[in-house]
Amino acid sequence: MVDPYELVPYPSAPFTQAHPDRLAVLATLHGMNPAPVERCRALELGCGDGSHLIPIAFCLPRSEFVGIDRAAGAIAKGQALASELGLSNISLRVLDLAGFPLELGPFDYIIAHGLYSWVLPAVQERILALSKACLAPQGVVYVSYNALPGGHLRLMLREMMLFHLRGTEDADERIGQAQALLKWLASAQRQDDPYGALLKAEAERALERRGQFLFHDELTDVYAPLYFHEFVEQAARHGLQYLAEASLTELRPREFPQEVLDKLEELAGEPVLKEQYLDFLRCRKFRHTLLCHQEAALDREWEPGRINKLYAASAAQAAGPPGPGGTEEFRGPQGSAISTAHPLAKAALHSLTETWPRALAFAELLERVGGENAGALAEILYWTCAAGLVELHACPPCCAARPGERPLASPVARLQLRRGPGVTTLRHTTVTVEGLLERQLLLLLDGTRDRAKLLAELTEFARSHALRPGAPIDAAELERALDKLARLALLVE
Repeated sequence: MVDPYELVPYPSAPFTQAHPDRLAVLATLHGMNPAPVERCRALELGCGDGSHLIPIAFCLPRSEFVGIDRAAGAIAKGQALASELGLSNISLRVLDLAGFPLELGPFDYIIAHGLYSWVLPAVQERILALSKACLAPQGVVYVSYNALPGGHLRLMLREMMLFHLRGTEDADERIGQAQALLKWLASAQRQDDPYGALLKAEAERALERRGQFLFHDELTDVYAPLYFHEFVEQAARHGLQYLAEASLTELRPREFPQEVLDKLEELAGEPVLKEQYLDFLRCRKFRHTLLCHQEAALDREWEPGRINKLYAASAAQAAGPPGPGGTEEFRGPQGSAISTAHPLAKAALHSLTETWPRALAFAELLERVGGENAGALAEILYWTCAAGLVELHACPPCCAARPGERPLASPVARLQLRRGPGVTTLRHTTVTVEGLLERQLLLLLDGTRDRAKLLAELTEFARSHALRPGAPIDAAELERALDKLARLALLVE
């Protein structure tokens, strides 16, 4: 029988929330002492072609990474990319969970993304048992899974698609027929009908995803969403406890009326119960849950001193000039926003946005804003992080804030660009480089060309490809393009 992952390759991608840096930040904020990200050992279960691990290994050359997957084709692709990059700190192996050699441990960070809800119960138990056996004392495990109650919506559509596909075996035909059904379901609904609006929104969400995701996520043989409290109970049977959710914006819920927040605060001493009620409120469909050893001492009380160990960065921008009383509004790239008249908060946000994408150490930021109250600055960073305006890091991203004399773009991104427009940034996010000129510029940035050489070669490329007729590329345009690549975190220091 052909492995479905060999039949239809699963599109791998980096996921910021599962970066060891994110895991270390949340462990630090909860009173743990995680291994330094720049000198750690990390394991990914179900690594695919290494799209998540390889960019991390490039940025953290003194750390060690192991990825396993049963899909030989995906592993071969990842091994080829790692070899092209000359990486000696990563090992990608064709290996089943059942045959994983425990002596490869211990690992400081263990990642299982997009795996848990799509395997049989015995394999779920193996994931947790392996994580317990191979986890360092202050280590962190990341597990993502389909969550209930929101998972019922995806389950409903899955059952409709499986009914529609009965008797259809060809993979491409299954994908095409499933997408056709989703379009039909979405187009048939009236927005004034609650069921219709719900079904239309969920069908359109599924249609936004590539067919390969649909094939492996919704149309697979095993599809097992579960409630958060059930997952925590499963983990506890293996000696693991709930640490946190991997999203920094969930440090403090803010989207509910105050009376709801007050009720949730009454559950502060019972974090599992609080999280479960939050899932009810949000109709959560997917979770990125962090676990640690039950023996690890956690402190969930807010402690400003822990942020002193971290770095901060922000892509937020001031929305306009100060208003009455000096109030300024800052807006983040994902729709987050805050308004503040607090001088220290404004100074911190301006300083971070000016130095983006560089991350500033807490002490450096404190010096820049001329503040003497470290506690106040730590509290500002905590709340702006929870609001989605500030990123916290345990290890600063290895990107340049400004293009150098001979700009060097990420070798990972330049290799990826030869395969398609989607590339991984040095902040472990994905961006799409669409235009021919933009793609060519990125490919030219190998660190050997100065501005004059770049301008000459880019101009010749535009001429030979009949681009920009009558509008030559000038030095100012080149500089703007380089600055844009720097802000996207695609240039290496």
